Amino acid sequence: MSWTDLGAGIRVRHSAAYQMTSTVLLDPAHTVVIDPGVLPSELDDIARVVADAGAAEVTLILTHPHWDHVLGRPWFPNAHTIAHDGFAAVVKRDAAAIQDAAARCATEHGESWTRTFTSFRPDDPVSGLRFLKLGPWKVVLRDAPGHSQEQLTVHLPDHHLLLAADMLSDVEIPGLCGSPASYRAALEPLVPLAEHGAIEVLVPGHGSIAQDSEAVQARFRHDLDYLQALKDGVARAVAAGLDRAAAIEQLMAMDYTGKDGTPWPMADVHRENAGHAWDQAARPASSRHRAKR
Repeated sequence: MSWTDLGAGIRVRHSAAYQMTSTVLLDPAHTVVIDPGVLPSELDDIARVVADAGAAEVTLILTHPHWDHVLGRPWFPNAHTIAHDGFAAVVKRDAAAIQDAAARCATEHGESWTRTFTSFRPDDPVSGLRFLKLGPWKVVLRDAPGHSQEQLTVHLPDHHLLLAADMLSDVEIPGLCGSPASYRAALEPLVPLAEHGAIEVLVPGHGSIAQDSEAVQARFRHDLDYLQALKDGVARAVAAGLDRAAAIEQLMAMDYTGKDGTPWPMADVHRENAGHAWDQAARPASSRHRAKR
């Protein structure tokens, strides 16, 4: 099924491309759409569902500026847009690459684009911790810079639901944009929420929905265990006197989701992660201290 109905007007669409998820919070007064994507026919379908709800207002929340998460705005030209305050600079810089990636993806699935992505500035650029009331929807936005420096998670506390952007997937390992410590810092504030019932349903950017408390907590353990194993592996490599290239090759022996190519290969992501982890560990302690300050 392309749609999962979570009740209370919350529906999640699953893409044929990269198992990406798009979420709609349907209400006649105010409908919220999070990360609509990723193929043209799928965006048509999402727009139809939103139109059928007959909402007086529509808000579009984009969790981060990677190409597969930003393509939906032309389908909602009158929507109020919310994204990280670093979002606009990234999509402006990467506009050509976003268009190229979108074209390749559509071609691979036998589709073509009828509406063209252009870079834009969100109406409401946010960062830090933000509490919003969008019609009947109470939304908490949090910075989550582990996968992208410009990433946000979306928490609906009344519904015990977390939209985790590109984290906490059951089909991917964490994809780091920097050090494992940065990714861990994005996850750790959410762990108590998962442990104490504030998050009982979790929608990742890619993969299946975790629909009970134990499944949600298992996602956190999965990502945190991987990050810890990466950190420990680098520490052993540094202690053994290995250089960067040799350390990365040693770390490629780690076990991780997607190592066997199921559901898709993660080796390149893991290799890049190992490089980020090495770079962090190899920096002088004084430099790391200044960066934290």
